[in-house]
Amino acid sequence: MIEPPQPDDVPEIERIALATGAFNPNEVAIVREMLDCYFHPEPRDDHTFVVYRNGTQAVVGFACYGPTPLTDRIWDLYWICVDRAYQKNGIGRVLLRQVEQSVCERGARAIYLETSDSAVYMPAREFYERNGYQFLAHIDNFYAPGEGKVIYRKVFRRE
Repeated sequence: MIEPPQPDDVPEIERIALATGAFNPNEVAIVREMLDCYFHPEPRDDHTFVVYRNGTQAVVGFACYGPTPLTDRIWDLYWICVDRAYQKNGIGRVLLRQVEQSVCERGARAIYLETSDSAVYMPAREFYERNGYQFLAHIDNFYAPGEGKVIYRKVFRRE
């Protein structure tokens, strides 16, 4: 079941992000900050979180997305993450489809995402490509020396 997270879900969301092995503690701290803004929004806070719960109501995955500032109906996918014990069961695809449906209902023209070119992110890049995301750009040495940024896009409507 996909639904908005509850404040009590924050520790589990952080655990899932850290346990993937892809995100370092500083990146997980950003997830925490974004969750704090989600639960206590200011006018400029316009990102959305959704969680996937298994049959026991435990959170086993989450996604975070929001409109791209200063654009005409363009969105960003900030995070999508599934508990390692539940990966390869279609949960990521279900979360991604929910995000896409939500932004399309709001008139989105496209959604963009950024990820690392490091080996640990190869499964994520393959996941995006399998789900119809188009590789747009690669920027060498973006995050750190030897770690570049890869940008993907999925277009929903051309206007």
